[in-house]
Amino acid sequence: MRVNYKNTPEKYQTLAEIIIPPLLDLLKSLTMLEEEIFDRNRALDKKKEGLGIPANQLHPMWNELMDDYFQRQMQLLTGRVTQKCLEGGVRNSYGSPSEYNYVKRNDFSVDFIMTKAEEARIITHFQEALEMKHQFVLRLVDGNWLLDQKFYGFEDEETWYLDSI
Repeated sequence: MRVNYKNTPEKYQTLAEIIIPPLLDLLKSLTMLEEEIFDRNRALDKKKEGLGIPANQLHPMWNELMDDYFQRQMQLLTGRVTQKCLEGGVRNSYGSPSEYNYVKRNDFSVDFIMTKAEEARIITHFQEALEMKHQFVLRLVDGNWLLDQKFYGFEDEETWYLDSI
């Protein structure tokens, strides 16, 4: 991972070592959870045929799987994100590749942008089917850096789209 200090005064650059690693750890945890849920759903899909459930219908245990996904996401996010971030909702989808699988590959770059003491922006640049980027806005709340907002964008565009974590 490469870190670029865009428009960040030197006095804030050392904070990157404090702010970036916990965010990346959270993204790795969310990635592992999403991949587990994907695999468990695939296993449920395989069992549907034996139960006589058509392919276009949900397995009876699917709602339980989604409840587990929600609860475990909330456990991971509690104490790491602001209430504002939680109000935006958590992911209700899962896939392969997972949303943050680039963190596991360590094949991405990071822009660390901090122009005021209580806010940092971390932008990850990565390649999937397209060149993409995520922007994470972190705020200093009671001495802790908490994720406040997440956006996604396309590398060749200036526009950012609000997204759930």
